[in-house]
This record gives sequence, structure tokens and C-alpha cells, in this order.
Amino acid sequence: MVEGFGQAGRIGRRGVGAMVGLVCGLIALGPSLAPGYLLHYDLVFVPRLALSDRTLGVDGSVPRAVPNDFVVALLSHIVPGWVVEKALLLAFFVLVGAGVGALMRSRLGAAAAALVAAWNPYVAERLAIGHWGYLLGYACVPLLVAAAAAVREGAPCGRTRLGLWLLLSAATGSTGAVLGLIAVLAVLAMPAGSQASARRRVGEFGWVLVIFVLANATWWYAYLFLAPSQSTSRVGVEAFMTRADTPWGVLGSLLTGGGIWNQGVWFSERQSLVVSGLALLVVVVSVALALRDRVWRAGPVLSGLTLAGVVGLVLAAASAVPGGSQLMTAVVTDLPGGGLLRDAQKFVGLWVLLVAVLAGRLVERVRSAGAAAGAQRTAALSIAAVVACWPVVTLTGLAWGAGGQWRSVDYPSSYTRMAQRIDALPAGGVAVFPWALYRQYSFDHNVVVLDPWQRLLDRDVLVNDDLPLVGGTVVPGESPDAHRVTAAVQSGVGIVSALRDGGVRYVLMQTDQPAAGDIHEVTGRSPIASAGDLRLYDLGATGVRAPTDSGAGRYTGWVLAGLAVIVVAGNFVLDRKRGIAHGR
Repeated sequence: MVEGFGQAGRIGRRGVGAMVGLVCGLIALGPSLAPGYLLHYDLVFVPRLALSDRTLGVDGSVPRAVPNDFVVALLSHIVPGWVVEKALLLAFFVLVGAGVGALMRSRLGAAAAALVAAWNPYVAERLAIGHWGYLLGYACVPLLVAAAAAVREGAPCGRTRLGLWLLLSAATGSTGAVLGLIAVLAVLAMPAGSQASARRRVGEFGWVLVIFVLANATWWYAYLFLAPSQSTSRVGVEAFMTRADTPWGVLGSLLTGGGIWNQGVWFSERQSLVVSGLALLVVVVSVALALRDRVWRAGPVLSGLTLAGVVGLVLAAASAVPGGSQLMTAVVTDLPGGGLLRDAQKFVGLWVLLVAVLAGRLVERVRSAGAAAGAQRTAALSIAAVVACWPVVTLTGLAWGAGGQWRSVDYPSSYTRMAQRIDALPAGGVAVFPWALYRQYSFDHNVVVLDPWQRLLDRDVLVNDDLPLVGGTVVPGESPDAHRVTAAVQSGVGIVSALRDGGVRYVLMQTDQPAAGDIHEVTGRSPIASAGDLRLYDLGATGVRAPTDSGAGRYTGWVLAGLAVIVVAGNFVLDRKRGIAHGR
């Protein structure tokens, strides 16, 4: 059973979890909640994201931010982009806190579980790298688990509720949707208290798979039928494999929620043998007690979450097991859709949510043990509260915007003026130089951030999509046009020709960035516009390029997603009619 507010206005488990999540969000984000934009790594919001083919994922590029960019675009047409950004980040904390809190047996357990779910290395590292869509998908998992358990137990309106959460999970992007699907299927696979017919169980699985496939067609259809290539580089697979961010190796790092591949977003506490060892100890104790109690017998919620957590841990650790690296590489590079397993550490989020629930039960057990030992109620609660604080003690670096590193900034007025000038020019694509994927701006305190011009401009923008990593490794991008320009920049010959072949008419030069290659072919011309550190060059009109698929068929994925909404709405109407017929 889940709840929000109990009788007489008392805050219930869900409400307690939401409040703990909100407090965690306020403390973690800190100064970055001030008006302005939090820009770091892949976290890039703009004043108003255009509703375009790129936003919809039908422009022929790899649909990495679909449909979450569409959601942001819609919201940013209502309120400024920085408000959208802060609202989504805080919504994550509240949602995950409320979700796990509702799964607990007491308000104390709800508070402890919410603290673990909202304050852990998985959350910290994904925030640091800017994967806000991953986190919103992660936050939907506990709510999906509860909804799936309701369906499993034959609750009224259960399918409608599950369908709604599947739709919301799909809106967070492919990773969040897949995390949710694993959790839901795990719950439905568990036996319930009542014996369900085989026909009903098949219907439950069928409902989930139909809604999932339809709702997520926005990205899988574009990926399979519109993107230029479905191949994934072996270099990329190796670069994004799980890494040990603690002295306890890959497995110890994963058990405590870490293990992301990017060393630039690791927190210093994780390298401490004592601090990370304390986190590992609590996780091991929580799991050991759960094994002793055979917690999976407590109902479909815990049994399903246990299965999902173990599956997530296995997927995240697969590359570290002997032979696992070769297997994961083969799956990612050779199977259609296998690219979803790249950066497999993201699946450990399922394990982290399981740990959150188990840690909450541990705190409940500590309180009960204190009461049984004759301690006063206040003393027992105090001891339990101290035990519940271990997530914060072992990850203090997340507080106050990662120690003040995450701050709000405003885009310079020169950026706004240049964006307006470019959008008013005749048709033609834009290439952004220097030819690099990430930038460091003085107005953003020289933080590494994804180039924002693909979002600032309402037209086709070509950027270098090769990903440089620490140590000199470069993960090749997927854009053939960008690849040709990269080759020309590296050789110093034929840059303008490569740009024009890619449909580029305008070149935007950011002069405050380190130089990258000889581009005198471009800068030798006179700029047609200047604003601050920005220079705009016109290469002349280019021939009109026919899109890979310019017909209405490219919107098929969105039509299918709309059908998912209709199906869920139709099921809601049927549930309402059944309720009226039965007097409910």
C-alpha cells in the first residue's frame, strides 16, 4: 500500500519521502538554484529551445535526447529555460523521494529510504555529468514498481495507472524508459498473493509491452529508420565501460552506486578507503539482513525490485567479469539496439533503488531493536536517525552544488543577439568553430560544457561529434558530415568544400576558445556579423540538400507515441465505466 497524507492531515510515507527528497535537492543544488542557467558537461539548457525536426529526432541525426528535448522545448515556450531546468532537477529529487517512501512500512523508513535514493554516488555522478533525463527515469522506477504491483494484485484502475507511469517514463528518454521496463517486467514476473490465470498474466505482460513499444517509438523508430548508422564503435564501448571509483574495485564501486566511466565527475570521498568502506559496509549489512529475512517473499514490490536490482547490477558489472568485456562489446556493436547497453553503469540505478529500500528497512530494524532493548522511544528514534544519515556522511562533496562548483550563470547578451541575427538570415546550415564538441567559457567559470549552439539556434547546426576523453582517446561520432569536416580540419585542406557538402552556409567562430586546426579558409573572409567574442561568416548559398526522409513517414514514431496516449486514455474511460457499474 502507498500513501501520501494520512488521517487528520498527518503526512504519510509518500509525503515524508517527498519532503526528504526536496530537502536533499535544495542542499545538493545549492547556489545553482539561483536565477540563471546551470551549465556543465551535458547539462545545457537555453532560454527557449526551438520545436524543430532535431528536437523531434526526425532530422536524421542519432536521437540521443528524444523525447526529453521535446518536453523541454514545450515547457520553455511557457516559462524561461532556466526555470524549466531548475524545476526538472528539483522534480527529480521530490519524485524519487516520494516513490521510495511510499514503498516503506513506516515514516521513519520512508525518510531513510528517500535519503539513500536521493543522495548517493549514482545521483551525484549523473548530476555532475549532466544526465538529467537518466535521473528522471530513475525517479520513475519506484512509482512504476508500485503501479506494476497493483496490476499484479488486480487493483482497480491498475492498468491505467501503470500506463500513465509508462508514458511519463518514456518522456525521460531511452535510458529511463528501459530502466522502468526492467523493473515492471520483474514485478509482473513475481507470484502474487492470489492465483492469477495464465490468460490474465499474459494480458499484463502484453499491456506493458504494447504501451512501452508505442510510447517509446519517438526514439527507437528514429534510431532504426532515420539515423545514418546503427553501428557503434568498439572504441566507444571500451571507453564507456564501468570503472572503479573506489579502492574496492569495480564490484565494490557498483554496490555503493558508483562506477561511472568519467573520472572528471568522481567525488573525492569515493577514493577514501575508510569513507567508501563505510558505505560498502552499510550496503552489505542491509543486503545480508534482507537475505536472512528472505525479503523477496514480502510481496511483488520487494520481490520484483530485488530481481530488477540484481539484473541492473549484473548488467553494470558485466564488462568487469572475465569474458564479459568481449560479450558486451559484441552485443553493443553487432546487435541492433545494442547501443543501449553502452555506458552500462547506468543500469546500477536499479540496484541503488533496491539498496534504498533495504537501508530503510535496516533503519526500521534499528529502531525496533532499540525499543526492544528498553530504550525510550526518543532514544530509539535518535539512534535510528544517526544510522539513517550514512549517505550524507559518505558523500559530503555533493552538498551545496558540489562544494560551490555548480553555479547559475547567464548567457552573454552577445549570444542572444547573434542567435537572433542568424535565425533571421536566409536558409542554410551553421557550423560552429573551433571544431570541438565541448567548450569552456569564462562566463561559465571555465567549466567543461557541451557546445550550446545546437540548442540556441533554430536551424541545422553542424558540430564536431567526436568525443575526446582523458588520456587522448577519441570516441568517433556518428555524423558523416561532421566526419568529413573533421578530416578536412585535420589536413588543413578543403574545409569550405567539406562544410558546403554538409549543407553549411554559415560558420560561427567563437574566438574565446582555444584554436583547433587551421581554418584560414574561413577566417580569411570578412565576417558578416560580430558580437562580443563571436564572428559569423557566410560561405555563400549552397545547393538545397534533400533530407534522408523528408516525407510525413518520418513522424511515424510520434504517431505511434500518440497512439499510446490514446490507448491509455481509452483504458481509463473503461475503468471509470467499470467503477460506476460496480458502484465505486
